[in-house]
Amino acid sequence: MKKNFLIILIFALALVLRIYRLGEYPVGFLWDEAGLGYNAYSILKTGKDEYGHILPLIFKSFGDYKPGLYVYLTVPFVAIFGLNEFAVRLPSAIFGTLTILVMYFLIKESLNRESTRIGLRINANSLALTASLLLAISPWHVNFSRGAWELNVMLFEFVLGIWLLIKFLNSEKNFFLYCEATNLVYSSVFVFILSLFTYQGTKLLLPLLLIGFIFFFRREIKRIPLEPKIKFLAIILTGFLIFNLITFIGGKAGRLKVMSLFSYPRLVSESKMILDQDSNNRFLFNLFHSSPVFFSRSFLGRYFNHFSGRFLFVEGDWSNPRNGTIYHGVLYFPDLLFMLVGLGILFAKKRTPFENFILYWLMIGPLPAALTRDSISSVRSFTMVIPLIFIISEGLAGFVNLLKKHSPIVRYSLFVVLTILYCFVFVRFLDLYFIHNPKFSSKDRLYGYKQAIDFIIPLVFQKKKVIFTNTYGQPYIFWLFYTKYDPSAYQKQAHLTENPYGDVGEVRYIDNLEFGKIYFPADRGLSNSLLIGDEFELPEKNITEDNQNFKFVKEIKFLNGKTAFRVVETK
Repeated sequence: MKKNFLIILIFALALVLRIYRLGEYPVGFLWDEAGLGYNAYSILKTGKDEYGHILPLIFKSFGDYKPGLYVYLTVPFVAIFGLNEFAVRLPSAIFGTLTILVMYFLIKESLNRESTRIGLRINANSLALTASLLLAISPWHVNFSRGAWELNVMLFEFVLGIWLLIKFLNSEKNFFLYCEATNLVYSSVFVFILSLFTYQGTKLLLPLLLIGFIFFFRREIKRIPLEPKIKFLAIILTGFLIFNLITFIGGKAGRLKVMSLFSYPRLVSESKMILDQDSNNRFLFNLFHSSPVFFSRSFLGRYFNHFSGRFLFVEGDWSNPRNGTIYHGVLYFPDLLFMLVGLGILFAKKRTPFENFILYWLMIGPLPAALTRDSISSVRSFTMVIPLIFIISEGLAGFVNLLKKHSPIVRYSLFVVLTILYCFVFVRFLDLYFIHNPKFSSKDRLYGYKQAIDFIIPLVFQKKKVIFTNTYGQPYIFWLFYTKYDPSAYQKQAHLTENPYGDVGEVRYIDNLEFGKIYFPADRGLSNSLLIGDEFELPEKNITEDNQNFKFVKEIKFLNGKTAFRVVETK
């Protein structure tokens, strides 16, 4: 305990940051979180998903198809804590915390000798502790550990798998590398195959990571006998092929096609305009403005957005504010200084294979995001957090080592200043996350569904018809989740209306509930009905002026005071 006191303290800090009021923050509850939770509830109660499929590996969700590991991880927590936000988010919080611990062991195992950088001696244990602490308080990592994000579990699996591979290279014990009956939990290949059934993006990232690992550790791998290498590759390739076969059968990659950058070519009108400006010169058009040039520019723009100061330090994910914290980047401002120092240290002298691999990981990290339609995505680029934290840690550890050359007064003064600076930015992040962000992001995070459903539950079955707006998307899954709707009863009527364009579909009916747009001029004629809509679908003036036919029952507001839902009865 004494020897490991610091890492235990860091682990405890990380755990508190990730489970404190987990059911309440972040505010609201996303479709995907509700879908994961209800399917876990359905598996618990019936052994089937919401559509009646027995113990599927891939779950159908709004027309999207998700690898199912997170659902199964959630089942025991739903059994213990019930179907609620806390239970659904807890697996992500736990695996996010475990990632901090595994990263500590990964760095110690990878740099178990002191590394000389610009005349400095950086101790592997100190570097591992620094990286673990920075990851524990990382805004990027905290954000995604406090929501039901499958990619957070995938990141844990990546870090664990790489650690097991390096541990194998250092120990040459085969059970770290490939599967044996009694050593599954220690097997890197088992962990990597699990990651395929955790998050769709693994299909791209895992092969790239393994190719990079093989290249940068090629000298160490040459020393390994041929048999374990063949077994490792055979099992990985088999798992990869099986997973792809399962996901592509029945069009289960349709959502990926919709999100792909290459599904959005330049408009015909824009191409014609450019061609006209080039005096219909086809050679110039094909040379400078053809589709390959267009898509290359789009890809590179998205790729380099993830290295911009705006994303890293100022604003974070500007395409989707629900995935970050208001007025905050995915890193802290002081991280910029130590990132530059860390890069300087890494490039100053010959790097270890692990350090080369980390730089390679940083380069491939944005690829899944750059290949999609969004200009920036903190979700699909999330694995970048590991190499970024390592580089910042190397810079911070190098800076602290530099202080040792100065007098005790200078050394301790600068150390205190550095500690105060990080405490300040950390407390500022907590203030933004818990106090201000809920006010700004409550609409983006679909706040109000729970409050609306809790209110209307006693009224629904007293009415001939209930129309619940789909303005904010997928209201049916929130009805199932918050009413704890009997899965066996829902499975008999589950029907998703597919989107003809391949994007997510919608469920339109459950019992006497209809989910869709409210058109007040027509729906005002309904008798003995309940309407739940937004402020534009249910205009306050029209309702209050006609109190003979309508009763204004409830208004539910976002945390910024604006209207989320209005509940109206027709007589």
